[in-house]
Amino acid sequence: MRLADYVVQFLEQKKINTVFTVSGGGSIFLCDALYKAKKLKYISCHHEQAVSFAAESYARSSNRTGCALVTTGPGGTNSVTGVTSSWIDSVPVIFISGQVFLNQTIGSSKKRQIGVQEINIIDLIKPITKYSVMLTKAEEIRFHLEKAYYMCHSGRPGPVWIDIPANIQNSFVNEKKLKGFKANFKNKSNTILDKKIKAAAKALSEHDRPLIHLGHGVKLSNCGKIFKKFIKKFPIPFALTWNADDFLESNHPLCIGRPGAFGARSSNFIVQNCNLYLSIGTRLPYMVTGYDAKDFARCAKTKIMVDIDNNELKKKDMKLDLKIACDARYFIEKLYKYMKDFKKNSDWINYCQKIRTKYPIVISSMKKQKKYVNSYYFVDTLSEVLNKKDTIVTDMGFSFTSTHQAFKVKDGQTFYTNSGHAPMGWGLPASVGAFYGKKNIKRVICLTGEGGLQMNIQELATIMHNKIPIKIFIFNNGGYLTIKQTQQLGFGGRIMGADKKSGLSFPNYKKIAESHKFKYFNIKSNKKLKNTLKKIIYSKGASICELVMDPDEEQIPKAINKRTPEGKTVPTKLEDMYPFLSKQELNSNNYERS
Repeated sequence: MRLADYVVQFLEQKKINTVFTVSGGGSIFLCDALYKAKKLKYISCHHEQAVSFAAESYARSSNRTGCALVTTGPGGTNSVTGVTSSWIDSVPVIFISGQVFLNQTIGSSKKRQIGVQEINIIDLIKPITKYSVMLTKAEEIRFHLEKAYYMCHSGRPGPVWIDIPANIQNSFVNEKKLKGFKANFKNKSNTILDKKIKAAAKALSEHDRPLIHLGHGVKLSNCGKIFKKFIKKFPIPFALTWNADDFLESNHPLCIGRPGAFGARSSNFIVQNCNLYLSIGTRLPYMVTGYDAKDFARCAKTKIMVDIDNNELKKKDMKLDLKIACDARYFIEKLYKYMKDFKKNSDWINYCQKIRTKYPIVISSMKKQKKYVNSYYFVDTLSEVLNKKDTIVTDMGFSFTSTHQAFKVKDGQTFYTNSGHAPMGWGLPASVGAFYGKKNIKRVICLTGEGGLQMNIQELATIMHNKIPIKIFIFNNGGYLTIKQTQQLGFGGRIMGADKKSGLSFPNYKKIAESHKFKYFNIKSNKKLKNTLKKIIYSKGASICELVMDPDEEQIPKAINKRTPEGKTVPTKLEDMYPFLSKQELNSNNYERS
């Protein structure tokens, strides 16, 4: 069997049914194998960055391994941003790259290049992959494929990379004689681990204001059923991170929303007033904790962090009372077993519900806005219109923050974003990947800014060619509004490369839509927004809807630094978000005074 065919066969055996690719000379034999595949379809994109984003999103959507096939040289380097995105957000993706003939590679020499478009891609991506190797012997293909797949999923998931020279792709191997990979399993005793989980269970029962914070790890471990069972028996308020937005519905009576620097003001108040804080499967980045991590959950007498990656438990800027290196599913299953003497605190639950009601994201002034479409009101209305089977994908900027703040997730909806690396341009190709990752999907909703769309606008052609029913909503606020506002606040209003006046222009999206045979819509105000959205959402095929938004719309609420009278910049407390509340109102929301 030709080695290239063996690679495709391996992917099929692992139930990977879609490979994203840009065909190239360096991967030509692998491309030919893909063409002949019976159980595997390929989606040809127009840029390798889009390939990498689509493969990542496919993995999120399918709960399988994503796969990207790229060519040598620029094909590999164009993919690096996507590898990084998968690495930081812990998404299992296999990257396979073509390479020049083995005898044309630089090897251990200090030459910059020998073959045409050659690059030592392995050394470039080693820091952002769990396993990476250039295949130098055809007979080792099974070993490296099996090891890569294992590493992709073991422990904390992440991307892997196999680089295959063209002559090796075209070589023949005897399947029966290929040596496989065997993981070196060590039977570790769970005695110490279970002891820690028992301690966590005891702490939860001893504190009357507990809060559980759920991150992407709970989704990766597929523990939705057991957690629902857990909170039904032990009603403890819980918070979600951006990558866990769709873990449970937003209107769940125990859900307090999404805390963080661009989270909900109400959620931040609740975090700061809990007296036990338990995080499961979130690495607690600054976007979650705010910029003064030491102050995060400041009233918590006990802080517990559960993460499969022991490195994430070594927080230098946060005091943790109990660190548990553990898979989220195992932890929740054992926690359910060990919980005793837990008493429901209705006052604490009522406080959480009261605060959440008191500080809604979407306020009346946003709804009453007559000029322009308000991004928060749009997202709120969109979440009402969409059904339980819809898939929502966001890009960055306002399409990211407004959506994650205002969208109300329904049970059964899927919601994807890349929150760690957060690359502009992720949304459109990720929508393609999400579509192919799910069975019987009717449509994908893509929320992007005009800046994000421009970075991978070529993938409109991929959508057109494959007739994918993606509804694209463009947050047109005149440029990079997030950057513009940062420059306004921190640099004396000196705007550079953020809008038309400062060097940035955008095309006519109506003509762009027409050229790709998409339906085009334009919404200029909040008027009759709900009815218009229904018309767009339930129309057939792909569409582009341009939302004309205020070029000066504020991101609110948000955590920003304050300037002292002396001109120093100091971080605010997590709950002290812009627009700032009076000290009296801030203090009135403390649990003791509520």
